[in-house]
This record gives sequence, C-alpha cells and structure tokens, in this order.
Amino acid sequence: MLGGARVVEAGPWFWSDQFELTLQIAGMPSLGTSVIKRTLKDGAFILCHLDGNGKLVGASGIGAGNTIARDIRLLEMLIGKRITPDAAMLADGGSQLKALLKA
Repeated sequence: MLGGARVVEAGPWFWSDQFELTLQIAGMPSLGTSVIKRTLKDGAFILCHLDGNGKLVGASGIGAGNTIARDIRLLEMLIGKRITPDAAMLADGGSQLKALLKA
C-alpha cells in the first residue's frame, strides 16, 4: 500500500455450510481461463482455476463436512505463492499438495 516490496500472500477466502455440505472458495476463480477438477472421496471435488499462463489463481470446492478443508487451505497457500503447478498433480485427488509448497 505504501510502495513496499513485500508481496501479500493472503487472498480472498469464503465458506458456507449448506445442510450437510460445505462450499469453500479461495483466491479469484473468476480470473481463471481453464479448470482442473480434483476428485476426492465421497463425491467431494475441487475445481482448480488456472490463468492463461497456467498459474493457479483460484480454487472452489464442495464436499460433506470438512472433506475439502485441508486441500482448499493448501491451494490457498499455493495461490499466495503464485505458482504454476503440475496439472496432473492437481487433478490427482490422492496427490499431496503439500509437496508443491516445497517446490
């Protein structure tokens, strides 16, 4: 805000409980030009929104209880780091997103 060189890593985040389901959104999905679906257990899924350069700009997901909470939190951190993740890893619901934070 004052012209400093510090990069802000926190972005918008939203959640809502709708009966037995939880909806969570991180980042700015509307800035995405492509979507990768990450399928989790029990029918839960997360949509990873990428910009034209393949950079992760948003994530939105829905699932029962806290099924998506951990992945959304990790994706929120990845969005803050402005990374360009491997699309196959994002799509694989069994892959460890935490490994991308170390890259």
